[in-house]
Amino acid sequence: MRAQPFVIAGVTAVVAGSLAFAQVGRGGSQWLTALGDAQRTSWVRTDDKISVAALSNPGFELQWASKLDNQPRGVHGPGAGVTASGVTIFIPMSVVTGSSNTVYGIDNDLGYIVWQRRFNVALPAPTANCPGGISAGATRLVKLDGTISTFPGFGGGRGAVGYRSVLGEPGQGVPLEARPRAPGGDPSPAPNSAGPGARGGGRGAATVPPPAPARGAPPAERIPGTPRREESESFGFLSRPSGVGYVITSDGLLHVLGLPSGKDMQRPARFLPANARWSSPIAVDTFLYATTRAGCGGAPHAIWAIDLDSQTKPVVSWKTNGGPVVGAVAFAPDGTLFAAIGAGQVAANGRSNAIVALDPKTLRLKDWFTQPAAEFVTGPTIVRHGEKDVVAAATRDGRVLLLDTKSLGGADHATPLYASKTWLGSGATISADALATWRQQPASGGGTTWILLPVAGAPAAGAPSTNGAIQEGAVIALKLADAGGALSMEPGWVSHNLSAPATPITVNGVVFALANGLPTAASGRATPAVLHAYDGATGRRFWSSDSAMTAAASPGSLWSGTGQVYVGAHDGTLYSFGFDDERRATNPQ
Repeated sequence: MRAQPFVIAGVTAVVAGSLAFAQVGRGGSQWLTALGDAQRTSWVRTDDKISVAALSNPGFELQWASKLDNQPRGVHGPGAGVTASGVTIFIPMSVVTGSSNTVYGIDNDLGYIVWQRRFNVALPAPTANCPGGISAGATRLVKLDGTISTFPGFGGGRGAVGYRSVLGEPGQGVPLEARPRAPGGDPSPAPNSAGPGARGGGRGAATVPPPAPARGAPPAERIPGTPRREESESFGFLSRPSGVGYVITSDGLLHVLGLPSGKDMQRPARFLPANARWSSPIAVDTFLYATTRAGCGGAPHAIWAIDLDSQTKPVVSWKTNGGPVVGAVAFAPDGTLFAAIGAGQVAANGRSNAIVALDPKTLRLKDWFTQPAAEFVTGPTIVRHGEKDVVAAATRDGRVLLLDTKSLGGADHATPLYASKTWLGSGATISADALATWRQQPASGGGTTWILLPVAGAPAAGAPSTNGAIQEGAVIALKLADAGGALSMEPGWVSHNLSAPATPITVNGVVFALANGLPTAASGRATPAVLHAYDGATGRRFWSSDSAMTAAASPGSLWSGTGQVYVGAHDGTLYSFGFDDERRATNPQ
């Protein structure tokens, strides 16, 4: 049952402001992009509600289930949401994409649909490789160091933005979501002084000109000689920056949506070929990135970047000229973009079975690792270990390779820092296109870096039987070891038997592992998804959702934020798990 909106009437401005601060000030973690951060770790470092101590006690349970009217496209339903604390003064929200070209603004606490946008774009018939529609979730602007704000501010000054600082990284200027309007500035669009394709690319680079202004579309918000003006919406006596979410629709247009209303805050810009299949987008600094594969809509195997801070919104791309881009791209803290390339027929200067490093603005190739036997099946995840940033990715034969971000394969481009043994038993496969990682940091100092590997089928001999026999699949937790600078991996623990496990997420030391329930073969039958919570250091299970969900999960639909964990089901139902709080308790569904 859908809850009614939370309403307060007849309150003075002073009291309203106090209530707004009380609600917004609850804080909570945020989930800004698929797989959590720029390094694609799926790790929420801190959370004010979820912890090992909290999950050791009863109370974590289903909070609400909200049915969206999204029609699935193949196995795809809702995508992973992105969250923000206190967007409309006292409502923490998530922006959730639906595969049938629909985007929703969801009240995180109650599951209430605050707003809904349906994009009327003709959709082709779905196929297994090319489902059509929106094929990935939304994103927000992320920081390269992986940190996010967890305590929303209020009022003026540095805390005015609430869910993110208005101060950018050194030398990078003010973030797009909070750039102020110059006093007395002219709000009219700036003249187009740079033609389409003003920014060049490297090998395989291409440019896409912006579309003609759509009838009735909002004007581009640009003030001559000043930064982009603040994207904000007014709420009575308060006017606070709204922030934005970025969504790609099936016609290839990038939409910049205001979080409180879902309205286009800028003119939609041409980004990808229509009816392409793209990976999880990510916005870093002033660029937004996505990848395309499988030839859907005629799109090549490529990585695409659009300049969000340019009036003309130029696009560059890097084509693999070989294998498909696997999973999502990741970023090292210095801004270098990394991508995994799978197996494929290689043309001139093409790449396959490789990890590549690209310049984030031009997409020029900087470095690469390749081995004929290294058929990558997960995208890169970047781990900080000591003074070194390490790329981790898994291969089809069940190995995990570790590479130095500063020199991916050494002088011969083929030597990893470490290649593990296979973690797959006979007939088993890697069940998701991303690894997860997190770092355990005890109060006594030191710490352990964990890599979480989702597999379908039985693990290889030697994996611990922490939670019983495995037949359908499991999450294998591996510990990164270091002996005098030589890296290696050793098994830590293994989850319970899971049907088609997704990439897990770690929230403040608690690992959430999702059994998708999707069939591993075309003739198989789906089963309801089940979510499990484990102590990330020991593998002890705290909690299971059991029969709370009644359908299989949509791929890539697991995320966390504001002290809760969310799963999107194939049938359009969105589930939220967490602890009761005062707002949910006083506003029952």
